[in-house]
Amino acid sequence: MTESDILTSHQISMANNAEPHEVLFAIHKRMVDTENLMKAYRNHSQNLEIEIGMLKEKVATLKEKVSKLEKINREEESSWNEAFPVS
Repeated sequence: MTESDILTSHQISMANNAEPHEVLFAIHKRMVDTENLMKAYRNHSQNLEIEIGMLKEKVATLKEKVSKLEKINREEESSWNEAFPVS
């Protein structure tokens, strides 16, 4: 075996000196760890998607509120200008 980006020289020397069942166990452990990490990433991704959806709903609600407030503001300005016209 030669050194690579995945295995360090220490890991390679341990693998060269290990029994076959130890190598298989180490490979299995890496696969399980990788699967668990992928599950965690998937869960995190799903949580982010839900949070983005909630934020989009909140933005839509706030836009509606702003629109209503702008309409009320225009009506108040209009009634104010009618009651107290500026020349």
